[in-house]
Amino acid sequence: MSDKIEFSRSVSVAYDVDVCVVGGGPAGVAAAVSAARAGAKVFLGEATGCFGGLGTSGFVPAFCGVGNITQFLGGKFCREIFDAMEVPSGELEREFSYIDVEKLKRVYDALVVASGAQFALEVKLVAVEAEEGVVKAAVFSDCTDQGLFAVRAKVFIDATGNGDLAAWAGADYALGNAQGIPMPATLCTLWSGMDWETYRKEKPFINDLLAKAIEDNVFSVIDRHHSGMFPVGETRAGGNFGHVFKLYPNDRASRTEGWLDIRRRLPEFQKFYNRYVPGFARAEIVASAAMMGIREARRITGEYTLTIDDFKARASFDDEIGRFAYSVDIHPLDDSLEQYQRFVREFYGNLRYKAGESYGVPYRVMIPTKLCNVLTAGRCVSTDQPMEASIRVMPGCYLTGYAAGAAAALAAPRNGQVRQVKAAEIRELTR
Repeated sequence: MSDKIEFSRSVSVAYDVDVCVVGGGPAGVAAAVSAARAGAKVFLGEATGCFGGLGTSGFVPAFCGVGNITQFLGGKFCREIFDAMEVPSGELEREFSYIDVEKLKRVYDALVVASGAQFALEVKLVAVEAEEGVVKAAVFSDCTDQGLFAVRAKVFIDATGNGDLAAWAGADYALGNAQGIPMPATLCTLWSGMDWETYRKEKPFINDLLAKAIEDNVFSVIDRHHSGMFPVGETRAGGNFGHVFKLYPNDRASRTEGWLDIRRRLPEFQKFYNRYVPGFARAEIVASAAMMGIREARRITGEYTLTIDDFKARASFDDEIGRFAYSVDIHPLDDSLEQYQRFVREFYGNLRYKAGESYGVPYRVMIPTKLCNVLTAGRCVSTDQPMEASIRVMPGCYLTGYAAGAAAALAAPRNGQVRQVKAAEIRELTR
């Protein structure tokens, strides 16, 4: 019996556009809005029922990394999001700005609709038609009876987070550290029943409480890094904790096992909060997210690879499309004490900028080396693992996404050739 089958279909071209954006997370929304505002005919395809990715479907409870105390570094689109979300003043001095998930969904909806971009929700990329480095079409699956459809475009933007479009089109990519180990995933949660007044009055140091719970064998997996709870209402909280170590995002079995593992362990975290944390005695899990919090997947190899040396040098580039400053946030790669100590040493110490410091993000990190009419945006741009750990957060995705959209709009009338676009042109459209 053959281990393969022959499978072919005739697929209708449902959209013929200048720019096709695949993935409607923060980078994809920014890219689609930017390209449409620049006059391009745009299609945006998103696999879930809402825009926003991990900030909405993934229940990530906070924005982080938007400024360096003296400067706002998320770019124009990030500023629009923050204004629409009514983020309080002083966000540049704060590590985090909390997210109202339902409000953020509506903000994204309004921005995409107002831009004039065409879009579809619940459509997933399933194939790419490419020849000699030129992508001709992207094929999507539709959750309705309409089935498969194709999008033809002059320029394609990979905002999938996992680098699916670029990789399937033949781009090179890297994954994980030198040993191929990616950052762990987290399944975020929504909670109710918090007494925030008691919690703030007691001001507990969560890691001390966590250490006591680990000593008391509350957890089946030792997980010392705990980002904690974030207030998302008077009695509600968003939880960003619980690592799935060595979850390989492009492996079907690994992802499936990861889902089961972390859901099995969620009651352990409720036990911890109920018994050990002041103000959380009556806290309970309302829901876990519908999207796994993947921190790192493919990093598509670009014309330039942003590295940890660039971070340390506070590098500047002639072709930079913006600057960023979030710390190198590589979560512990396993459950060892050594990995936790490494994280603390880096994130809170030698890989954290002082006020006013930043690094440049060059346009070249968004141009896959082997492709002619494709740009990447978001966490799959060309970096090493440490730099991906900095730029992967939502403000970083807004920054690269908005620049990618502008670049795609400029490239479309140039036969889709993204290398013909100059960074100065991008900056003119995105400032």
